[in-house]
Amino acid sequence: METRSEADLTILYGSQTGNAEFLAYNISEAAAKAGLETELLTLNDALQENRLSWGRLLIVSSTHDNGHMPDNADAFWRWLQSCDGGQYSGLPYAVLAIGDSMYDDFCKAGQDFDGRLAELGAVPMLKRIDCDVDFDMTSGSWVKKLLASIPETAPWSPEGAVLVDAATASRFASAPEPWRTARLIGSRELTSRGSDRRVLHYDLGLPDDFAYLPGDSVEILPRNSEPLVQEWVRAFPSANTIRLGDEEVPFADALRERLELRIPHIGLVNALITRIASSEAADRIRDLLDSGDRSDIDAWLWGRDVLDVVQELGLDRDGAQPVIDAMRPLQPRSYSIASGPAVSEAGLSLTVASVAYRRDGRSHRGAGTSFLESLPNDAEIALRRVVAHEFRLPSDEAPLIMIGPGVGVAPFIGFLHELEARRSPNETWLFFGDRQRSTDWLYESEMRRWQESGVLTRLDLAFSRDRDEKHYVQHEILTNAEELRSWIDRGAHIYICGDKNRMAHDVERALVDALAPDGAEAGRGEAILDSLRAAGRYAKDVY
Repeated sequence: METRSEADLTILYGSQTGNAEFLAYNISEAAAKAGLETELLTLNDALQENRLSWGRLLIVSSTHDNGHMPDNADAFWRWLQSCDGGQYSGLPYAVLAIGDSMYDDFCKAGQDFDGRLAELGAVPMLKRIDCDVDFDMTSGSWVKKLLASIPETAPWSPEGAVLVDAATASRFASAPEPWRTARLIGSRELTSRGSDRRVLHYDLGLPDDFAYLPGDSVEILPRNSEPLVQEWVRAFPSANTIRLGDEEVPFADALRERLELRIPHIGLVNALITRIASSEAADRIRDLLDSGDRSDIDAWLWGRDVLDVVQELGLDRDGAQPVIDAMRPLQPRSYSIASGPAVSEAGLSLTVASVAYRRDGRSHRGAGTSFLESLPNDAEIALRRVVAHEFRLPSDEAPLIMIGPGVGVAPFIGFLHELEARRSPNETWLFFGDRQRSTDWLYESEMRRWQESGVLTRLDLAFSRDRDEKHYVQHEILTNAEELRSWIDRGAHIYICGDKNRMAHDVERALVDALAPDGAEAGRGEAILDSLRAAGRYAKDVY
């Protein structure tokens, strides 16, 4: 039976990694402080629970992968597309979209919700906002305007209720990927002695009914390291228990398994800085936030964890709860799968670069990498599949051009394992690079074996520190531009995996230049790349 919402504002969210969920909860709390009653649930839950009549609606949604709905919003979206025109005529609504401008379909999920609600007759209370990864900083004033407009906006009073029976709701539903328990079989180091970093290969045993495809990733739910937990315990010696929502939790347990200690965010800094009086450090950080200069803010945050921020602000050692209230839940860590199910349906492999460094007198380690490195063989690991949409092997015998420096090579190791096991005839071309050939050639023996067997048709390498001038995979792409165009003419698919901040941009720029023949008109390379993308022949997995 349909339940008519009596809340001042219904907030429905779609979230893949937790960012949109975190923001939706914060908006709900801000609304409560403003004296507004809210209803908060996922978009899919609204459909399943038949809560589809609202006085005023706010949708907060991220975009998953290249333009796809988050897993907990896809059923609602399919249902919304099936609705009759005018079904939500007069409904006051707003959309806050979260995305990453490194992706081509930036904020597409939020844009789709906005467009469809308008088609159904809903009326925007505020123009949609599209937020980049700095949503903590850019969404604040928009949210304040929205909440201020609520008392002045009459709630929707439809002539008839919006009803969906259970059979209809189930027709649109798709089960989200569940958390499963894997088992660590073993690990080996891929870098050699003399390398200035560690990269490890992990083999995991899977439950019988866990299935994946080449190109998929997995999320792993880590635990924060014990040394970091104890640093927090020493920083707040009087904290024995803390509140997480309505739950009282031992402080150390919350630190270990519930809270994101590694990655600070702008919202946390903003929340904490309001609690302290003027000081040299606090005033400097206030000025930085007020400047709105994202590059300077990112530079200040780079390498810091949450405890670094807390200590730099000089927060009261007896005041753990306000800090906890501003923190995010512990986030899963995502890793590309470096194996193929045709080789072994009972297991999968991961390629993981260890994160370890010192800053301001403290040792820092990555949450996911330190967790994995701490596990003995046969230890249990909570993980779930992240389904790839475009990042898939061709369905035919088309050639593959794979560009994956560093640990970005992981999914291509999976591709090549799969092609070998299937005895597929596809031609393959791998661009791989790292720091030094002698110490950092990941999967060297596998690549040599695949070259000898013909599974890997062509291999081009770029080791940046083996030359007087830095040499990267994008330089190899430009050097081989004519051959690359020949492969494209024969129907090749292009794949990129790796660092989104620098590598992906530089590689895409090189592809644009390489795809345009000498003397081609301006924009020819971009047009070719756009056509490949539209044809499903250009895919990125960047992070």
